[in-house]
Amino acid sequence: MPYLNSDVFYKALPPDAAELVALPPRAMASALREGQLHAGPLPFAEIIRLGKDVVQLGDLCVATTKAAVSILLFTNSPLPDLNGARIAVTGHTATSVQLMRVLMAEKWGVTGAQLVTREDPHDAVLLIGDPALQARHGLVGFENSFDLGLEWFDYTGGLPFVFAYWVARRSADQDAIARFERQLNIAFETGISDLDAVVNGRPELDMTTEEKLDYLRGFSYRIGETEQESMNRFRTSFLNLPDWSPPDQSLKTAEVDATGVGNEASV
Repeated sequence: MPYLNSDVFYKALPPDAAELVALPPRAMASALREGQLHAGPLPFAEIIRLGKDVVQLGDLCVATTKAAVSILLFTNSPLPDLNGARIAVTGHTATSVQLMRVLMAEKWGVTGAQLVTREDPHDAVLLIGDPALQARHGLVGFENSFDLGLEWFDYTGGLPFVFAYWVARRSADQDAIARFERQLNIAFETGISDLDAVVNGRPELDMTTEEKLDYLRGFSYRIGETEQESMNRFRTSFLNLPDWSPPDQSLKTAEVDATGVGNEASV
């Protein structure tokens, strides 16, 4: 996963542990589904979709403790006023867009919102990962930004949000996966104990070393009781929504009702 918040997994991983392929969340899930990947930190919503095709790989995850900082919804209006709004969403997102749909349905009371591409006319934009970090001080054309991790934290009374966790294909060689899991855990423990080495580089983010360190300290990387509670809650909310996901890499230009209400095309 080529985002700063996932570098902690890779910085100390031995070169011979695995062949690393850089893919954004949705594309990673598709590659694993098609047998092109054996394992990865997949987006939680896609893990739910994959079901028994994947098995959990230890307890490593990417979860916000409060604010996400890199999952931002930019608007010119308060969130409850997004009824009927056209929201631009990158096809890279998998769990973040589903979190937004849950919040629209359960917290903000938004109906009739349409999900479109950045190239289409739009009233709001959802950015994730490093692009969101680059726009964290503001996005041209928008007055407000809302952190979806913080929105979930407030809505659930203080729960973290698990955006991704490590899984492997059930059909993969289990001995090879077990060896990789041991190496991954060692690499993670090395990385988490030396975050200065992890945040070295990435000048394109325009962040100081301390800002990058503060950002990483806002994540938890092990699934504990609160993370599991949050996952259970999100799974229930997600499965209560009509099934919908953006095509890989980009949305079709046709409008899709983000709530799924009264829209057969979203199912």
